[in-house]
Amino acid sequence: MAEQKENQKNLLNDEEIRKLVTARLSVLSADTMISVGSEGSFSRDELIQRVESGDEVGNKIAQIEMEWLRSFKKE
Repeated sequence: MAEQKENQKNLLNDEEIRKLVTARLSVLSADTMISVGSEGSFSRDELIQRVESGDEVGNKIAQIEMEWLRSFKKE
């Protein structure tokens, strides 16, 4: 039971994830373009807007960023 509560404290909510992802994106060069599969290519600022709005592309970027960060935890 105590372990389950500890795991819940370590989970990030949607707003915290969006803040983390937008902070990571904001350090990219303003002229950086990122391709998101068949959705197209997006500038840093477009991706930040999409993550903040929580649309499909923004959610995909957030998911990719979180998987990338989790990969460091596994090492």
